[in-house]
Amino acid sequence: MQGRSADQYKQMQIKTASPGKLLLMLYQGAVKFMKLAKKNIKEGKIEESHKNIIKAQNIILELQSTLNKEQGGEIAVQLESLYDFIYRELIQANLNKNTRHLDNVIPLVEELFTTYKEIVINQNSGEDKRVNVGV
Repeated sequence: MQGRSADQYKQMQIKTASPGKLLLMLYQGAVKFMKLAKKNIKEGKIEESHKNIIKAQNIILELQSTLNKEQGGEIAVQLESLYDFIYRELIQANLNKNTRHLDNVIPLVEELFTTYKEIVINQNSGEDKRVNVGV
């Protein structure tokens, strides 16, 4: 029963979140699943690592699909390349069951989260309503 309530609460958070908050939730999810996959690989839990890497890959694909190159310009193009690199590293991590590939991308996604968190905070506080990150 508690698990179902938690799932319902999480669904409500997603449905009512602003675009900026959703973006942050996606980055948090990607980091979470990559770190779990890394732990799974170290523990020899191959199937669990596969599931978590696939979840992270799906999030990266979602982030990539939301890019608006017209509005975002060069930043959106650079983000697309970065997402492509992250996705390819996740594939390699899954194929090779090597944490090195995860170590290559976890800090990148954490940095993206931190950067966007600052943007969202600034937008919410009204300091700069003109910030447009191309997503």
